[in-house]
Amino acid sequence: MTAVQRLAGPSEHVVAVVAHPDDAELLCYGTLRQARLAGASATVVVVTHGANGVSVADADAGRRLDEDDRAAEVRAAWAGTGVDTVFLGLPDGALAPDRDLISAVERELAGRRCTVLITHSLRAANDHQDHLAVGTAAANAATRVPSCHTVLHGEPHAPRAGFTPTVLVDITSFLDDKVLALKAHQSQAGRWYLGEEYTRHQAAQAAWRLRPTAAADGRVFETFETSVLTLTFTPAGKEPRS
Repeated sequence: MTAVQRLAGPSEHVVAVVAHPDDAELLCYGTLRQARLAGASATVVVVTHGANGVSVADADAGRRLDEDDRAAEVRAAWAGTGVDTVFLGLPDGALAPDRDLISAVERELAGRRCTVLITHSLRAANDHQDHLAVGTAAANAATRVPSCHTVLHGEPHAPRAGFTPTVLVDITSFLDDKVLALKAHQSQAGRWYLGEEYTRHQAAQAAWRLRPTAAADGRVFETFETSVLTLTFTPAGKEPRS
């Protein structure tokens, strides 16, 4: 069973909770597009405004970002896809999985009747501190949302992250669109993990590592770990309960 097959139908509400603008595009752009194609609703919740996402060299040169700059890039990346975007507007760089963050995420998940949560990995110890905080907070919040049956943790771009995927989503038909969506983040231009070469390599590498026969057929994937995966076996002719 693939994640895409499990997401099929209007009863599914997929919510990606991510730390920064561009994180959802990196982790699960193709997956959310597949969810929409299968009839599910899809929402990206961006926790921070990302205005601190300026390199040390650029900051020393006087370059600054306004709090709304990167939200505009997110909207451009998802324009015309049917995926909703929500911005919590917290400062980036010093998030903690405390009561306030957990409660804010829980409100978003409950309000959207989230059935499938996508967020950051819990095991990538050398990943960005905000990613770890949001992943922890989101997984915690999901335990109190009765509708949430599945929690997926996307692949980090941190090197040596110890990420061990067990869930694959075929994004072959959306890979070109993912490349274009990442290009919408012009404020981050030049970062290797947003580049086309890395994006295509990452998607193909997952296929060769875990499904080489599919890779040989030209298929590419987004990959996930899961802390919760609920399998429902529905008798023929009956709709699954949400």
